[in-house]
Amino acid sequence: MTGRSGHLLAPDGARIAWRLDGPSEAPVVALCTMATAAMSIWDGLAADLADRWRVLRHDRRGEGDSDPGAPETHSFATYARDALLVFDACGARAAHVCGMAFGSRVAVRIALDAPGRVRSLALFDATAGPPAPDAARKAGSAEAAQLRLAAGLAPRAVDRLWFARRDPAGAGLAALALRREPPWTEGLSAIAAPTLVACGEQDPNLAGARRMAREIPAARFEAMPMTGHGSILDRPDLVAQLLRRFLEDVETRADGARAGPPGGA
Repeated sequence: MTGRSGHLLAPDGARIAWRLDGPSEAPVVALCTMATAAMSIWDGLAADLADRWRVLRHDRRGEGDSDPGAPETHSFATYARDALLVFDACGARAAHVCGMAFGSRVAVRIALDAPGRVRSLALFDATAGPPAPDAARKAGSAEAAQLRLAAGLAPRAVDRLWFARRDPAGAGLAALALRREPPWTEGLSAIAAPTLVACGEQDPNLAGARRMAREIPAARFEAMPMTGHGSILDRPDLVAQLLRRFLEDVETRADGARAGPPGGA
């Protein structure tokens, strides 16, 4: 897979790393990462999608090869602005926006703050409420792993580089953004973009994800079997399948709308 990558400078001076893969004229899919993950965690999914879409990734400030920035800059509004700067740097007027876990909160903030730049929204492992306790996430992941083992699904190797950061000062800063969040994200009913909400059946965010799908008018919900929190780690095949099918459906509907009714003037 070939592409281009670089860094941009945010208004506060933080350098944000990004990468773009795929055909030059294809629609853009922008991926927002988990809380402590670098954009390399998307490598497999990016390779799967880059035959049809331009796949845009970036390291959120404090993660991967991006600068941490000052602690007070860590909010979902800032993360969304950084992501939109990446859109601009790569010439993406609008994109299909996909978030995973913590990244789904960033994706929602992009959809709320810049709705005209979101062609569709895909939210994996999402909740609009407080994050589940770490013990609950670990228990769900352990249960999902046992179910996959019983079903004969091979465990996936985890690359430690997916969670590496260049600057250790970034550790823990994402938690500051979470502490500034309300008990439930307001305004979900204002999201007009076609939306996929997908969550593992063993993910403690399942109830929150279902509620999000009810509140977002154009949302559909998918429950992922044998999947805990961090579905890109548990079931990358299923994540790719659901996302590709959703994107193809969104683009087919958009093409049909542009064409107009049969026999139209």
